[in-house]
Amino acid sequence: HTHTHTHTHQSTHQGTHIHTTMASFSLSPRPLTSSSPTWGPSSTPLPPQFTSLPYAPFSPTDRLGRAADFTQTSAWKASRRSQSGANEEFQYKVDSETSEFQLVDTAKKQQQPGHATGWKKRSQLVNRRKQGHDRSRFGGNKVDNSSADAPKKDHRNQPQRNKWAKARAKAWGKGGNRNWGNRVDRQSSVRIDPAWELKEEFDLPQLLKFKANPPTVEDLAWAGHLDTYDAAYDKLSTRSARPLRRDDSVGFYSVSTTDDPVIESYAVKAEGNVYATSDIVAHLMTAGRTVYPWDVVVQKLPDGSLFFDKREASNFDQVTVSETSNDPPKDDEDDPDSVNSPDRLGLEAMVVNQNYTQQILHPNGSGRVTLQHPNPFFDASDSPGMRPAAVGYRYRKFSLSGDINLVCRTELHGVVPKKKGAKADAARQYMTAYALNEWDASKSGGIDFRSKVDGQRGAVLATELKNNAAKLSRWSAQSVLAGADVMKLGYVSRTDKRLNTSHEVLATSQFEPRAFAAQINLSVQNMWGVFAMLVGLVRKQQDGKYVILRDPNKPVVRLYAVPMEFNEDTESEEDSSDEEDEEEDK
Repeated sequence: HTHTHTHTHQSTHQGTHIHTTMASFSLSPRPLTSSSPTWGPSSTPLPPQFTSLPYAPFSPTDRLGRAADFTQTSAWKASRRSQSGANEEFQYKVDSETSEFQLVDTAKKQQQPGHATGWKKRSQLVNRRKQGHDRSRFGGNKVDNSSADAPKKDHRNQPQRNKWAKARAKAWGKGGNRNWGNRVDRQSSVRIDPAWELKEEFDLPQLLKFKANPPTVEDLAWAGHLDTYDAAYDKLSTRSARPLRRDDSVGFYSVSTTDDPVIESYAVKAEGNVYATSDIVAHLMTAGRTVYPWDVVVQKLPDGSLFFDKREASNFDQVTVSETSNDPPKDDEDDPDSVNSPDRLGLEAMVVNQNYTQQILHPNGSGRVTLQHPNPFFDASDSPGMRPAAVGYRYRKFSLSGDINLVCRTELHGVVPKKKGAKADAARQYMTAYALNEWDASKSGGIDFRSKVDGQRGAVLATELKNNAAKLSRWSAQSVLAGADVMKLGYVSRTDKRLNTSHEVLATSQFEPRAFAAQINLSVQNMWGVFAMLVGLVRKQQDGKYVILRDPNKPVVRLYAVPMEFNEDTESEEDSSDEEDEEEDK
C-alpha cells in the first residue's frame, strides 16, 4: 500500500498567519520470512547480497578505538589484537614489502635550558657546591670567563688536589669500595666444629661502651729476678745504632694459666674466683682494636671459678705487625717463603722483643734484684747450659665490684735506678720494655725509621699508633696490670729489608704507662669494664669449657661451648697424626 498524509496547521499571532505542511512519504517493507517451529533467524541460506560480507560479533562492553591511531604502544595493540581475534577480517594487515620499513624520528630532542632532572640535576648541584668549596678552601676567586680578556683560572693548588684525589682513589681501591683492593679473607684461628654450640655473639664496637671502676690491688708473690736498665740506650741515635744480639742460652717462658704452679696453689686456697695471666687479660681488654683472628679458652668449674687459658697449639704469643694498617701484610702466593708474610713477621717481632728486653739491661747481672721466689718455670736439670731470662713475675690480686677477684700473673722486665734529685720513695722504678720493629717502610703505610727517628720521632710514633694500634694498646694494658712505673719503647730496624735475621736498635723512648694509655685513647675504666663483661658472660653459662673466638673477617666475637677435652687433645691429635705419617713413610 502507499499512504499519503498531508497536514495543514494554521496559527495566528499578532495578525500573522503561518501555514505548515509536512512532506509525504511512502514505506515499502522488506519481505520477512517466518519460521514457525523455531525462534531467531531462519536456517535457510542468506540472501545473495549478504553472502560475501564477513560477520563481526560485537558486544556492548567492547572498547571502541580509533580508525587510525599511531600513538598506541605495540603492547597495547598486541593485546587488543589477541582480544579481538574474531574480527581479524577487519584489522589492517601490513604488506610484505612495507613490513621492512619503520617510522622513526631522527630529530634530536631539544632540552630546555635550566630543566635538568633526576641524577643529572643532582650531580650538577654537587659539582657547583664542590667548586664553591674549593674556591673558599684554597683561596681561589670566582672568575667570569665569558669575555676574552678574563683572567685565567688559578691552578697553583691543582697538583695538591690531584695528590689528594689519587690518595682517595688508592684508599677506595678497585671496584669503588673502600679497601676493597686490600681485602684479605683470613682463616679462623681454630677450626670450628659443627658440634660446638653458639652461646653468645656481640660486635666488637660494643666493647667501647663498657666501663667499671678500677679495682683494688694486692701483691701476692714475686718470682724470678730483675736486672738494671742500661741508661746508654736512652742516648742512642741512627749514627750510634747498636746491633741487636741474639743469645740462644737464654730461656723465655710463656706458660698458660692452668700450667702455672703458683696460680694453681692460689686456686687450691680459693684466693680468688677468676685466674688468668696478664697477656690474656690485656688481650681481652683491648679486643675492640684487634683485626686478626684469635681465641681464648675459658673453663668454668663447679665452684664457679673461671680459668682463662690460651691454646697450646695457637700463635697467641706471636707479636702482630701492621695489624691495623690500611694495607696489612698478606701471604704472597708467588713466594710462599717470603719474609714479609704475616706469620713470619709475627715470629720475627716476637724474637726481636725477647732479645731487646735482655740487651738493654746491664750485662753480667750488674745491679740485679733477686725476688722473693726463683723462676717457677726454669729447671736446670731439664735445660743444661741454659739460664732464665731476666724477668720478674708479679702475682697480683685485683678485686672488682660484682664479686670478681682476679688472681693474675704479670711481668716486669727490669728496674730503672733513681735519678739525681728524685724523691726517696723513687729509689727503684719497675720497668716494662717492648720493641717496635720496622720491616719494610715502603709497605703497609710504614715510615722509614732511619731517616725520621732522630728528628721526627713523634711522627714515627704516630704512624706506629695507626698501623699497630692493637699491639701498642695491649702493651700499655700489660704495663698497667703489672704496676710498672716506666715503659720503655725501642725502635728496631732491619739492616737489610730483605733479611729478617739482622736488626739494629736505633733509639729508645720512655713513657709512663697510664699517661701513654691516655695518649692513645685507652681508658682504664673501659679496660676493666670489658673484662668484667666477659666474666659475667661466662658466669651465666653452665659448668664446662668455652671458647671466646673473634671472627676472622668480621668485627664479631662469639662464645662457643666446647667439649671438656678440647684443649687437652689438640696437641696429642697432632702428635698422633705426625706419628702415623712417620710410620707410613717407613
